[in-house]
Amino acid sequence: MAEEILLETKDLRREFGALVAVDDVSIQVQPLTLHSIIGPNGAGKTTFFNLLSGNLSPTSGRVVFKGEDITKLPVYKTAHKGIGRSFQITNIVPVLTVFENIRLSCQALGDDNFKMWRSANHFKEYNERTAVVLEQVGLQKEAFLLARTLPHGAQRKLELGMILGP
Repeated sequence: MAEEILLETKDLRREFGALVAVDDVSIQVQPLTLHSIIGPNGAGKTTFFNLLSGNLSPTSGRVVFKGEDITKLPVYKTAHKGIGRSFQITNIVPVLTVFENIRLSCQALGDDNFKMWRSANHFKEYNERTAVVLEQVGLQKEAFLLARTLPHGAQRKLELGMILGP
């Protein structure tokens, strides 16, 4: 039986004029494995991740996630598939609590994403999912603190929770 492939790139390439930032990269990632992309500044690591997440379109090649070609999907559809990324600068809502940040990300990708005027207590499944994610990222004790009050490392955990939520 062949091993399942979660994420695959096939001859992925991105050019910016004459500059080749990603040069025909082909990888396969199986579920529950850990991989690192390493290289010096300017080697194309960030460009590669932007191609995987849909933030950039490749010049050529393909990105396949769970057997589906996602190369041309816009970022929001890639996110709906379960692919997200964090950035060097945290991307949280500082005036919301840790819990609210994660719940909002869960709801944004759910079927209730445009029902923002309803009480949050109406969305029991998102509250339950948020509690699970808070435990996964180790922020249960900080759940009801404003996100802006967290130290930088905890804000990074929160951002990861926002990606994992959906």
